[in-house]
Amino acid sequence: MKILLIDNGTTLLESLKNLIPGEEIIRRYDDLNDLNYNDFDLIVLSGGSRFEIENNQDKLEKEIEIIRKSQKPIIGICYGCELIVKSFGGKLEKISFADKGIIDIKIVSDDIIFSDLKNIKVYENHIWRIKQLPEDFITLAESDNSIEIIKLKNKNIYGFQFHPEHLVNKTDGDEIFLNLFNQIKLLC
Repeated sequence: MKILLIDNGTTLLESLKNLIPGEEIIRRYDDLNDLNYNDFDLIVLSGGSRFEIENNQDKLEKEIEIIRKSQKPIIGICYGCELIVKSFGGKLEKISFADKGIIDIKIVSDDIIFSDLKNIKVYENHIWRIKQLPEDFITLAESDNSIEIIKLKNKNIYGFQFHPEHLVNKTDGDEIFLNLFNQIKLLC
């Protein structure tokens, strides 16, 4: 399976690389111009904190194009999830406190990625949340503070507002990520 990992400036790049089974090609968000993204089976968008998405879409133009046009499955993590939301016309909201630490999330729509899980513990670290989902997206899981997992209805585009690659021994995020990864692998 050929995987493109777009690095949006995450501090958890090594952890994310360790979570992804197989080999990935890593490209920075600002080094995508000569890339044929259709050569890949899966695209993973990392988290990041270099700059806010709001008012900076020009810096992310190529990544937004990939998100909108790719026919390949996409998984967005934290910043990557927020970028998916913005790329399809959804709205983000800056929160007055940092959502940081291990939290409980509740599954609100069934999906194959959950296996037998009912309640999930995940690690998150962000200051933005999804205010309004784009059309044709559904919420799969949420916390007390925000939407946590999203999916485009007719396409394999998923977003995790949390970090499945962090604190894997204390959370369930990695299990959900790997369930999704294995489902995508079956499609390839």
